[in-house]
Amino acid sequence: MNTPESASAPTCHVRLRSAQSLTLNDSPLLRDELHPEVARMLLDWAGSTRSTARLVVCIEAPVSAEPLTQEQVTRLLDTHFRRVAEAHTQGIADIFRHARAATLIGLLVLVFLMSAAQAIPDDAGRWMVGVRESVVIFAWVAMWKPAELWLYDHWPLRHWRRAALRLADAQVRLVAPG
Repeated sequence: MNTPESASAPTCHVRLRSAQSLTLNDSPLLRDELHPEVARMLLDWAGSTRSTARLVVCIEAPVSAEPLTQEQVTRLLDTHFRRVAEAHTQGIADIFRHARAATLIGLLVLVFLMSAAQAIPDDAGRWMVGVRESVVIFAWVAMWKPAELWLYDHWPLRHWRRAALRLADAQVRLVAPG
């Protein structure tokens, strides 16, 4: 699958039964869709490629009665992976929207519980001091999910969006076997 032709051009070779198998023919939409197996394979490959050089996708398919042109294949990959990148961009926006809501809720819980903990005096006895400390811990745990959303949850989507955009910009070669 992945055989770099040079250190500067990571290349993915995709061997197909026919150029038409690159598309999903039974798609209910009136547009050509990239076959999900091919799309997943290419995205996995691009996501694991560490080079920053422009990617090369070499599609090897026998010539058929209704061949796809290189321009059609390039456009197919470009539109498919730009849609994938846009979906990841929307996912990132959704994470930050949820982060804002979670932060508001977390801060309200934090303020309420910290106020409740402050109402328990230091000389209230061991049991009540234990309750106060538990309430303080619970108050800070309420901020765990907002912190996770703001700091970490968006990074995988950014990685896959970058891989999809690299595939949309990849150089495409359509060749016959042999």
